[in-house]
Order: sequence, then C-alpha cells, then structure tokens
Amino acid sequence: MGRRFAPISDRMKVYELVRRLVDAKGFLGVADLKKELATAGSTLPSRETIRRWALAKTSPFSGKRIFNAQPSEELSFFLGAWIGDGWSDENDGGKRMMLKVRSYDFAKEFATSAAKILHKTDSYWVRRIVDETGMWYLVKVTSFMLYDFVNRPLDALRAYIERYPKGFLREFFTAEGNPSVSVERTNGPYLHLGLVVSNSGYELLMFTRKLLSIFGFHPARIRLNIPEGKKTNLAVARSSGWLLSLSGFEDARGFSNTIGFADGDKQRKLMEAISYIEKCGAKRAATEWTKYYQKQGKKWVKKRKTPISS
Repeated sequence: MGRRFAPISDRMKVYELVRRLVDAKGFLGVADLKKELATAGSTLPSRETIRRWALAKTSPFSGKRIFNAQPSEELSFFLGAWIGDGWSDENDGGKRMMLKVRSYDFAKEFATSAAKILHKTDSYWVRRIVDETGMWYLVKVTSFMLYDFVNRPLDALRAYIERYPKGFLREFFTAEGNPSVSVERTNGPYLHLGLVVSNSGYELLMFTRKLLSIFGFHPARIRLNIPEGKKTNLAVARSSGWLLSLSGFEDARGFSNTIGFADGDKQRKLMEAISYIEKCGAKRAATEWTKYYQKQGKKWVKKRKTPISS
C-alpha cells in the first residue's frame, strides 16, 4: 500500500513552518527540523520532502495552480458566478468547480476570471454541450486551494466581495437575474422596466441588496416568491425561493451602464427596452416593444432584429 498523503491544507501549513524555521535559523538538517515540526500537530511528509522544502527545491504547490486569496475584480466575478450557478464535483478525489450555463459570454467570462486568479496564461476551456434540453456551455476549473476558498460560508467571503462589488453583482445577476419587462395596462399601456434576481438564500439576497445600495440604487424589499413545499412545473420546491427587484427606470438604466449582464442576450434586451423608453417615452415604447417582442410563457422573446427607428 502506497504512502498516504496529508490534505493539501496540512501540507501547506507544514511547508510554511519549514520556510519560517529555515529563514530564522538556517538549515541545520532534517532531524532538527522534524523536532521543531513535531509541535505543529500536523502529519509530516517524508524526510526527503522536508529536505527539498528546506532547500526550496520543491513545494506543496508543485504541479498545482496557486491561489492567493486577495480581493480583486476577477475574484468577485468568479464568486458571483459560482454562488449563483456553480456546483462542486469531487469525483475521483478531485476538487473541481463547474459552471454549466446557456450563455457562451457568461461561461467565457467565468473561465477568464478563473484563469486570472490562478495565474494561468491561457483561459480555461469553454466546452459546448448539446443534450435533450438544448445547448449548454460547460467550464471546469480544478484547484484544491480555490475550491476550499469558495466553499467557505458567505460570511467568510463578504470582505473579498465588498472591495469589488461591481464584479459580484454582474455575475450574480447574470446567473440568477433577468431584465423585468412588462406592458402595463392600467393608465396605459406603457412599458415598465426593472430587474429581478431570485435565490433560495435570504441572507445572500440581503447582502446583494446592500451591495446595490452602494451604487445608489433603490432595491425593493425581499419578498417570498416560492414557498417551501410548493409544486412547480419542474418539481416540489425543497426550500423557499426569494425575490429581489429593482423596479425604477433610472435604476435599470444605471445598472445597465455601470454593471450590466455578462449574458449578451440579457444585456441586449435590457438596453433595447431602455432605448425604446428614452426615444419614445414609456407609452409609445409599449407599442414599439410589442412590434419586436412577443410573450412566450412568462418571457418576452425577440421576433426580429430590426432596431427602433431614430
């Protein structure tokens, strides 16, 4: 039976202690180092591994993508997408972060962000998958260190997100949100525009609401959308679903200009609705909107690509 290796987190702690001891006292031999390391309480690697670490010939990061948990726009991008649409895969002992979405633009932005925070020279591969439900785009990111980081509770991630709230909001709204367009008949018709984002995590939406307020937006109160146990067209809801909305036109326009969606289709729909209202006013915009969009279920779907005349 082969040697059983300690978890990467334990190996990193021992490695850091080895480097501190060598920096402070010099390398006096593996035996002396092992005496000092015995107090750490972690499983120690082989004598040869300790010797190589002490001489800076290898490290626990050899052959692994190093992740340095520093706040950045790319990390906020990654966390917004991951918290919204990502899932964990631990098959075969690996630790992979997966994203499977309809939008190539969204998948590509996730892949690019992952590459930057892991210091990868090229982007991760965006794989196209076609199944019975249609076309999807899959991204697979492998990193023990990043995996352990992103699976922390939200409270442990807040400080990293709050430094770069725009990135998080962009990806989270892309994953869980949509432009909210409706043709109101009361005192109308007129075109009403806003944004909605839904999730089963009430605290997550409370945090999102706080981030929106940083930009001067006026998010509504979070409301219950789907109660736990309710039957939907897909299944029975295992947990309650909550809804957060931005309902004013100025907030929708401000969101489009400063944050936007990583999904090109969602962003174009938002920008077109804004354009109609700006050029025509809300009442005539309702007529123009229905010329180019039709309702399919609860969604407005483009009929043709002809833009509004100026």
